Amino acid sequence: MALLALALGVGVQVTLAASTDSAAWPRRVDDALGRRVEIPARPVRIVSLTPGNTEILFAIGAGERIVGVTAWCNTPEAARALPKVGGFAATTVNLEAIVALRPDLVVAGDEAHRLVVETLGGLGVPALVVKVRDFAGLFALMRQLGVVTGEEAGAERVVQALETRVAAVAARTAAIPPDRRLRVYWEVFDAPLMTAGRGSMLGQLIELAGGRNLFADLREEYPQIGTEAVVTRDPEVIFGADMASTGAGALTAERLRARPGWAGLTAVRTGRVVALPADPVSRPGPRLVDALEQVETLLSGVAPVGQRGEAGR
Repeated sequence: MALLALALGVGVQVTLAASTDSAAWPRRVDDALGRRVEIPARPVRIVSLTPGNTEILFAIGAGERIVGVTAWCNTPEAARALPKVGGFAATTVNLEAIVALRPDLVVAGDEAHRLVVETLGGLGVPALVVKVRDFAGLFALMRQLGVVTGEEAGAERVVQALETRVAAVAARTAAIPPDRRLRVYWEVFDAPLMTAGRGSMLGQLIELAGGRNLFADLREEYPQIGTEAVVTRDPEVIFGADMASTGAGALTAERLRARPGWAGLTAVRTGRVVALPADPVSRPGPRLVDALEQVETLLSGVAPVGQRGEAGR
């Protein structure tokens, strides 16, 4: 029940706006930096600085008003043709390109975009910093973007549909006892080795999907760890994003077997190493719920080692 409450945002307080009346402009919202941002009128020229924000804006009905995105914004298809204003990293954002698009709202990423939004604010361009740590925060962000774009109804429809799907997953997995939950290691990055900690979106996704996050005891969102820590905790399943298309090495049992001590890991011995489509699991957007359902399906088809044989078959 605790996971279900967390997924739906029960007991979670999020400040969305000081003014959310459908006819009221200007609107004021508190962003992830604790700044009160004022949007003078319904935005008609929006720039998105993260792929997740871009997907959300299209999903809630504001896509036709987006005039600029990053080079990583590739979903939906319409986003590919939009003018590009740089990459995700703050150092790659082209402020001149943003200003040239004459935006009346810029939706940025997390704290890394602080200098970008402060500079834009000094130029009179409303810029909002957002950060998502869990599903409740994702749904709060969608509603917030509905408020600042005047698409409250569209945002609410999307959120309610996604909340229903997350609640269904949580209800299906809530009864799985701790000793029946597979030990899951999520490889976020391999050099240095990083994983999902207790306070991360991916950590919550693992638990909601019916797994047991191998590093849930670590407070950091995405802590750096040593290879020996993974060996000691012996994951039964290993997940990670499929980064092969970026030139990075593919996440496979064969590759992991070459790491010192990893050949004996249960997940490696049994071939339970899964590279998931990178975009849905790495972007706080609507498709994160698709990823949750996919992970639940994968975990539900595997029994702990010793229950149905070494390979869980």
